Amino acid sequence: MKKILFLVAAVIGISFYACDKIEGPTRESIAIDTTCEFVEDNSIPTKKVLVEDYTGHNCGNCPSGGILLNDTLKPIYGDDMVVISVHAGDYANVCPGMLTCPPGAPLGSFAVDYKTIAGEDWNSTFSILFYPAGMIDRTGYPGNNVKPKSSWNQEIQDRLNLPAKARIRIQNTYDETERKVRACVETKFMEAMNGDYKLSVVLTEDSIIDWQLWYGHQPDEIVSDYLHHHVLRGAMNTSFGVSVGSGAIAAGTKIVTGYSADINTGWNEDHMAVVAFLYDAATFEVIQVEEMKIK
Repeated sequence: MKKILFLVAAVIGISFYACDKIEGPTRESIAIDTTCEFVEDNSIPTKKVLVEDYTGHNCGNCPSGGILLNDTLKPIYGDDMVVISVHAGDYANVCPGMLTCPPGAPLGSFAVDYKTIAGEDWNSTFSILFYPAGMIDRTGYPGNNVKPKSSWNQEIQDRLNLPAKARIRIQNTYDETERKVRACVETKFMEAMNGDYKLSVVLTEDSIIDWQLWYGHQPDEIVSDYLHHHVLRGAMNTSFGVSVGSGAIAAGTKIVTGYSADINTGWNEDHMAVVAFLYDAATFEVIQVEEMKIK
């Protein structure tokens, strides 16, 4: 059993960051008294796939993407498919300042801001020009990274058929009083690799009930109780993560990093998760992804 006691944030190889919070783009380096215990695991991991759904509550076509992912594909692929729903761009703006508030929208509707610093950075970097837009392990960048809904299932299958080049494990500790989550992430390279690899760690919240414009929905296209899944809430280690390996990396190399984030009082910690993904910094291709509830 591997035990790592986090006491001083300046220890080499261990970094602590606060989440990009909606209240403001603040970040802090802090000391955490947390013991991480990762039992040695020599089994061969499976490849998991990251699916990003770029959406907005004023995008009337966007529910079709969410329904495909959560009602059709998630039951098929289960935990092997990790979804992040990214509310970004003009269609994610709040009323009354959004692109166009839905005609007849009740006063006070579409008022919750689900946009994040990380989501806007991704939206810009990956040139998301229409919604819903999907990325599967961020493959095809640049130029072919946004995939049409008709191809999502096959793209996911193709990625899941690949061997796992890395394993990610997450341990979360949640402080009910402080409303703070502390996450330890172990990244293990399963084969020798060469390049620059980064680890992104983000927070998501599932099962949020709120307003959504939904074209063709009956009896009303302005839905007050739409179920939003896997909503990005912020990045725990900046929008594009931190380097966890550069140059020639030997098979079996392990890196353990730790992060901390405050949980907004408007968020439901019972439905929140930490998502960590390893990617190639040159191509943005996601090598491996993992998800763990904070409680």
